[in-house]
Amino acid sequence: MELLRSRLAQWLLGMALLVALLATLAAVGVAQPIEEAASSVFGPVQRGLRQAAEPVANLVQNVDNFDRVDDENRALRNRIEQLEAELARAHEAQIQFRGREALLAVQEAQDEIFVLAEVVTRDLTGLQDVLGLNRGSNEGIEVGMPVLAAGGSLVGVISEVRPGSAFVRLVTDPDTSVRALHQLTRSEGVVRGDASGNLRVDFLPHAADAQPGHVFVTSGLGGLMPKGIPIGRVTSAEGSAQDVFRRVRLDPIAPLDEVELVLIQVTFQPAPPVELTAEEAAEAGAGEAAVE
Repeated sequence: MELLRSRLAQWLLGMALLVALLATLAAVGVAQPIEEAASSVFGPVQRGLRQAAEPVANLVQNVDNFDRVDDENRALRNRIEQLEAELARAHEAQIQFRGREALLAVQEAQDEIFVLAEVVTRDLTGLQDVLGLNRGSNEGIEVGMPVLAAGGSLVGVISEVRPGSAFVRLVTDPDTSVRALHQLTRSEGVVRGDASGNLRVDFLPHAADAQPGHVFVTSGLGGLMPKGIPIGRVTSAEGSAQDVFRRVRLDPIAPLDEVELVLIQVTFQPAPPVELTAEEAAEAGAGEAAVE
């Protein structure tokens, strides 16, 4: 321990003497050559260390810049998203306004009272063609009332009513049948839905020369539907001269897959069902007795 203390004291004394010597030499101007020599020896080392450290310093600075740029980009993306959402909302409001305007135009063109309703549910299973509406018996909706699209074409008929909601069975539903007229010849048939979501015409006389593009409208016969509502347009018509009835297929005029707003004709009251005697039912036939 004593030896260690002695060596430490000697080292401190030596350093003090060296500092004093350097100070004396600097005072008399003798230290300049020594400083130049030290500079020539240690200068490249200092520059090398500075050059080696410069990329690290730049990297640290770039990291700060990257963070700032990333924050700015994030803010810009948020602003763009906000503007796109606002534009989409404005466009949606415009679409809904036009839809309501078209429905109101249908209402004004007829001497009937309609209730405007929104489609709030849609059957997606494919088992039935049914829409749910946000209007019900509280607004005077009743089973059997016709439902129209924006252009005034037939969407379907009210099949179920609750206080604040109702369900529409579309014309393409297999359980729907509507007595209809071939618009050009005034021949009557029955428009039915099928399992594939299309329309067919039953009991149309072969004499009715239905051709692609011809229109069928509700006949109003039987009192279950107003007269003259467009239903569908002919896509195909088959049958030979020997056939009693033509086989006709229709496309619904109403855009059933896209409809969002509908009109319910609340002034129309379906006629009560007529109870036929056994003889009358036999004469009318099972098919005609099932017509809605």
